[in-house]
Amino acid sequence: MQFIEDVKDVKFSFLEKPPASSMTYAFVYVNNHNEYYAVKNGERLSRSELRIGKYNRVYTVNMQQQTITYKEEVPSATRGRRFSVNLFIDIAVEHPERLVQQNAGEIGNIFNNNLPFWVESEARFFPIEEDLSFARHIEEFFQTSRLVKVLREAGIVVRNVRVLIRQGIRDQRHDEAIADLDRNAELSAYQEALDLEEARRISASIKEALQAGDFITAGKLGEKNEMAKRLVESEFSQNQAFKYEVNKQLLNLINDHTIDQFEAEQRLAKLKKLFPYLPVNLENINRKKQIAGPRRELSSYLYKGD
Repeated sequence: MQFIEDVKDVKFSFLEKPPASSMTYAFVYVNNHNEYYAVKNGERLSRSELRIGKYNRVYTVNMQQQTITYKEEVPSATRGRRFSVNLFIDIAVEHPERLVQQNAGEIGNIFNNNLPFWVESEARFFPIEEDLSFARHIEEFFQTSRLVKVLREAGIVVRNVRVLIRQGIRDQRHDEAIADLDRNAELSAYQEALDLEEARRISASIKEALQAGDFITAGKLGEKNEMAKRLVESEFSQNQAFKYEVNKQLLNLINDHTIDQFEAEQRLAKLKKLFPYLPVNLENINRKKQIAGPRRELSSYLYKGD
């Protein structure tokens, strides 16, 4: 990037006019006394002004805005973490005569040679989570620092600074992986809550069925949800009233002589398999053969001590 694009000797001619400037290009005339005269914005130096000023050299200055671009990853103050810096600095020549006088035509090269060192050294003062603060620091630097004064003395102005700072690519992937784990854990917790709610609903239905002696329904529900079965088991071990009611219904089944013995055994065996904690003693069911006998007591057909 060079603002001074051409330097020529000036030859006075009565027939040829000096070239006209434009909005994008200015001319700076210099004589042997190091006097500078700028022509810009469509103006033209007259032949008489050229002759009186004794200008013998002319510089062609590019007045168009130019953008200095810096895109790099630099280490932050956080060990192993890096900033991704996207910096765009719009500069332009405001006083072409100062630019020539300061011999600052290659200011763009100065930026490119020094900007990387400055950005990297400043980045080390900011932890990775302070990306916004680092971005503001860069913006303020190009508004208030001594560099701005030096540029103005050279006829150059900083028109705009655009900076985007975020974590480096590797760190972004690292955080995305952590976020995925967090999301999965959140989904898992939500699913567990749904499963528990469903298990509680089913366990309530199993409990009602057992208390009502509807062992077929209780068995079907128990086959659907293992967690519900565990909830019913916990209820059975802690709630004496529930345990007594279930035991009573088991005794009713054993003493129901309208049910075939084999069918009763099958029902109780299935119940025992689904609900191992139920105090079912299948051997006692054989006593159903003594149909004429008196009604059996609860403890005769159930495990003692349960």
